[in-house]
Amino acid sequence: MNVEPLRELGLTEGEIKVYIALTEIGETTSGPIVEKAGVSISKVYTILDRLTKKGLVSHILKNNTKYFSPAHPERLLVYLKQKEDSIKQQEPALKEVVNQLSASQGTSLTSEIVQVYEGLKGIQTARERTLKVMKKGDEMWIIGIAQSPYEKLIPYFEDYHKRRYKKGIKCHYLYNEEARKPFGEHSASYPSSEVRYMKKGLITHAWMEIYADTVTIGINKGKSFSVIIQNQEVANSFKIYASLLWQQAKK
Repeated sequence: MNVEPLRELGLTEGEIKVYIALTEIGETTSGPIVEKAGVSISKVYTILDRLTKKGLVSHILKNNTKYFSPAHPERLLVYLKQKEDSIKQQEPALKEVVNQLSASQGTSLTSEIVQVYEGLKGIQTARERTLKVMKKGDEMWIIGIAQSPYEKLIPYFEDYHKRRYKKGIKCHYLYNEEARKPFGEHSASYPSSEVRYMKKGLITHAWMEIYADTVTIGINKGKSFSVIIQNQEVANSFKIYASLLWQQAKK
C-alpha cells in the first residue's frame, strides 16, 4: 500500500502503522496492535490517543479493559476537509503576517547576494522567486535537468508554467538529449516555451535557472536544494554562456 498520502495528510509513521493495523484487525485491545503494527507498548497508547483526537480511532470499556476500533477509512477524507477548512480560516491572519513581514523586509529582495533553500519545498520557493522578480516580456533560461527522479515536483511545475505564461514570461529550456522523453516533450507543451537539446552523453544531477539579475543552481541528488546567486554581472555572464550553448544545441 502506498502510505505517502497518509504522510501528506500529516500522520506520523507510528500513527500510520497503528491505524492500518487496526483496520486489518478490527476491534481489539492494545496487545494485538503492538504486535501487528510493530510499535512499542510504551508508545502505542500515546499514538492511539493522537488518533482518537483526530477522529480516526475510538474505544470502549469491557470489564475495565479498553478495546480500540478504527474509524471507517472514509473518515480520512473528513479529516482532510477539516484540515483544509482550518487552513482556510487561518488565511486572513497569515496574509496580515505576510504583509507585515514584507513591509519590514524592505529592499532585502534586491539586496541579497546568496541564499540556499533546502528540500523539494526549497526548490519550489526558489522557483517562485522568478515570478516576483520578472515582469511581462522577460525571458528565463533553464539549462540541464536532474536525472534523479523528482516526480513529486511535476504537478508544481505544471502549475508554475501556467502562471509564468499568464504573466507573459518566455522560457528557454536547454536539456540533455537523454531528457527528451518525457521531460523535454513535456516542457515543450508548456505555452511560451522553446526546447533545445545538447549532445548525447551529457548527464547531470543539477540544473541552472538564469533570469533578470539572478542565477539559481538546483540539485536533486541525495539532498535536494537550490542556491540563489543574485548579482547582475554574474547573471549577465551566465546569459552569455546560455546563448552560446543555445546556438550549438538542436531543436
